[in-house]
Amino acid sequence: MEFRGFIRSSAHVRRALLATTLLGAPLALQPAFAQQATPSEQTQEIVVTGSRLLRTDLTAPSPVSVVSEQNVKLSGNVTLERTLNQMPQLGQGNTSSVNNGGGSGIYAANLRGLGSTRTLTLVNGRRFVAANSSGDVDMSSIPDALISRVDVISGGASAVYGSDAIAGAVNFILKDNFQGIEATANYGINERGDGAQRKFDVTIGMNAPDDRGNVAMSFSYTKVDGFTQDDRSWSRTPLADNSAHTAFVYSGSGNIPYTRIPLSAAQIASLQGLAPATTPGCSVTSVRFQANGTPTRYCSPEDSYNYAAYNYLQRPLTRFNATALGHYDLSDHITAFMEAYYVNVQNNSVLAPDSLTPLTPDPANPLTTTLKVRYINNPALPTVVSNFFNNNQQVFDPRHTGIASITGAGLRTEDFGTRRSYYERNSFDFTGGLRGDIDLGGRNFKWEVFGQYMRNREDTRNLGFVNSARLTQALDATTSANGSVVCVSGSTGCVPLNIFGAINPAAAAFVTPERDSRSTFTRSVAGASIAGSLFDLPAGPVSVAVGAEYRRDYYQSNPSPYDLNKEYGSASNNPLAGGYNVKEVFGEIGVPILADMPFFHRLELEAAIRYSKYSSIGGVVAYKGGVQYAPVSWVRFRGAYNRAVRAPNVGELFVQPGTGFTGGTDPCDITARPSSAVQQLCVAQGVPAGDIATFRQSALGLTSLTTNSGALKAEKSDTYTVGAVISPPFVRNLNFTVDYFNVTVNDAITRPNVQQVINDCLTSLDAAGQSCQSIIRDSSGQIAYIQTNYQNIGYLKVSGIDAQADYRIGLPSFFELGGERAQLSLTAVASWLFNKTQKALSQSVPQDCAGYYGGGCSSGTGGFILPDFKLNLTGAYSSGPVSWRVVGRMIGGLDVYKNVAAYVSHVPAVWYVDSTLTFDVDKRLRLFIGVNNIGDRKPPVLGTTFVGDANVDVSLYDVQGRRYFGGVTFKF
Repeated sequence: MEFRGFIRSSAHVRRALLATTLLGAPLALQPAFAQQATPSEQTQEIVVTGSRLLRTDLTAPSPVSVVSEQNVKLSGNVTLERTLNQMPQLGQGNTSSVNNGGGSGIYAANLRGLGSTRTLTLVNGRRFVAANSSGDVDMSSIPDALISRVDVISGGASAVYGSDAIAGAVNFILKDNFQGIEATANYGINERGDGAQRKFDVTIGMNAPDDRGNVAMSFSYTKVDGFTQDDRSWSRTPLADNSAHTAFVYSGSGNIPYTRIPLSAAQIASLQGLAPATTPGCSVTSVRFQANGTPTRYCSPEDSYNYAAYNYLQRPLTRFNATALGHYDLSDHITAFMEAYYVNVQNNSVLAPDSLTPLTPDPANPLTTTLKVRYINNPALPTVVSNFFNNNQQVFDPRHTGIASITGAGLRTEDFGTRRSYYERNSFDFTGGLRGDIDLGGRNFKWEVFGQYMRNREDTRNLGFVNSARLTQALDATTSANGSVVCVSGSTGCVPLNIFGAINPAAAAFVTPERDSRSTFTRSVAGASIAGSLFDLPAGPVSVAVGAEYRRDYYQSNPSPYDLNKEYGSASNNPLAGGYNVKEVFGEIGVPILADMPFFHRLELEAAIRYSKYSSIGGVVAYKGGVQYAPVSWVRFRGAYNRAVRAPNVGELFVQPGTGFTGGTDPCDITARPSSAVQQLCVAQGVPAGDIATFRQSALGLTSLTTNSGALKAEKSDTYTVGAVISPPFVRNLNFTVDYFNVTVNDAITRPNVQQVINDCLTSLDAAGQSCQSIIRDSSGQIAYIQTNYQNIGYLKVSGIDAQADYRIGLPSFFELGGERAQLSLTAVASWLFNKTQKALSQSVPQDCAGYYGGGCSSGTGGFILPDFKLNLTGAYSSGPVSWRVVGRMIGGLDVYKNVAAYVSHVPAVWYVDSTLTFDVDKRLRLFIGVNNIGDRKPPVLGTTFVGDANVDVSLYDVQGRRYFGGVTFKF
């Protein structure tokens, strides 16, 4: 670890210890989370998350965080992802605020910022239906009305649960014995009058007439209204650093209405009939056309397009859940159980009007936009446009064919309307099985057999996207025998179109047909396990658990017929179909070594192993070992080592070619201040030597191209955790936990982002190297695309400390209401990262992104910055029918990545304070009201280059502002 990193980490340690010390102060800032379950007085055998062994308490060698039912219900959030993402252990990911790049709105857990594919999501200890080809579970599909608690185990858990648990697992425990009727209505709205949220839950449960079983059904309806970037002052205008990095300046899109054509300075100087720029002295990088077709010099960035007004800042959501849970004792030793889940989720996104889709790929540059425009005798073109191309054939038609070749044209189809995507997912998950106990050799063993079938179907309807093939037809016009302007192709419905001026609405409708697609994910699982104790040692019974599982995942996507015909050029979606199966056996053992002895109140060892045989990659082994040592009853030390694995998912195994777009700066741009060596590299890559001194990037960001890179193998991770649990008897009701974690993922399946490819190229400055060869430029020197693929070439590493302190105390009678006892609970939960290191490319220098943004540590489409310190403080007061909870959430400060120039080089820590008040009118009626983000704290502005089109990291910070919520719960 670098000395600077150590200093930064030490500073965070001091902050966390200070925050813990402040628990004794009268802050009344209450616990949002219980990180480690305290020992239970129960004696019945139970199973805890992260282990299949039967226990008599909730202790385990690996740290487990717990989110209670009340914290879920009183958060004021109608989707689980908002509540869970407030946990310090979780990194950011896709949320309802991610519009550009958010896909269909799948909100998955992301432990330690290692990625949602490395966090296993379970319901009642079993896998849940996945929502995409990556196997991500959408947390909005889980019936939160039935949640009893949420367990989060940090560190590898593959030996217990199988693939995907590299970072750990999130286990949603549901109520299994609900009786009566409970109905809740919740409504919230932002202070600015937008983003309304409504949620209605009804749960009904009853026991069987003979009390041998129980059945419960729950129904939930949720509706969230969207609002746009135009509704917030800090996001309504795209911003970027000026050339000196001393201020933010306007930075719109280079794709504009009526078309922009990027040209070199020499080409622009040679043009005839070009009107002067509207802004004297501006930087001219292209030619643009006005609404009437007049060609004019294009100023960057003054003439760029402000797209922000259209984009969602919070996406609308409509969700319906139906859940049925039941069990029935067939005998004193056998119980039948079933779980059935159905969810319908509708999630929309809106982007600014479309840009011109690539049409005729250059053989050397597959993503280069090349338009073929017949300018001679083309009645669809205004005379001023035809004359412009005719008078400048040396640039557009050097062979004098009558057809202009236009490279890199940037058209914003404002006349077509916005790009609207409507996603609808229908998912169901059915689980059935038997469980019971059996006497083996005089010892009682618990057993279970189960089967699962899951299916998710996603239907997508896209409007306003330009069909390249139809655009080609519409651009080629002629005059019919009766004098009408028609398409040369004669295609049904074709309407001639002129992109160098105002567009005919009929033509716009022809080139943007409705683009529908469908995908399905199916999963079948069967498993059996048995757990109990083999024999007794002086310190206690030796516990074992063994079992076997079979799983089959299959994913299929069916894009629109237009995509299948490649009518969207390189942006056409490709069909994908593929799957795999895995057969697994596993075992676990717990051995008590010493108990109730001086200096050895308890000493236990645990171990687990799982062998998995994949049809895709072959056999892999995961294993773990752990120890617990309690010198006295109130101090317990714990440690564990986990070897976890993650097999490549369907989306990685069967990836089809696709493109993406992200914010970023061309290293050859003069504002990037390239050195002479970098400029030489730029010329070698294709930047005209005569332009290198004044070269400017014409597009807003960078395009990536991903293709299938061939065979992949499993990731392997090594996780170490060491910690302590302390409950000092001299301070009643005080508990303290601290855990060090260290996770290293080798052979990581990574797809480096475009900035990482650029960084790697600049490190080597080798034009023939892999990274530099991945940067493809068009004939004018602009970056056409950057090649990115999935490969087992990287590694990831995170290390740090989690700590929690909680304290509960009775208050004097002065604080009592109606003579009812008053109680105050205080909790602090802190997590900080010493490092979050990633190496995306085989020759690249490892990059520590903990607490940094920019330079590959943040995405230009959604942010996804990982702070190196997060803290939650909670205080809860209760007396009789009244409960009051106040939560303070702190996101640590951030720095721009080293050697990256930025106007904002440091972001101070950001605090949010939430409060909820509940009042029990009687045993059947509860009222609750609350305010989130009481201080109306705005997110820090970093600009589009680092965090995407909203200027802020929408996945990390609150974009709603102060919001109010309230509701009522009825119980019968």
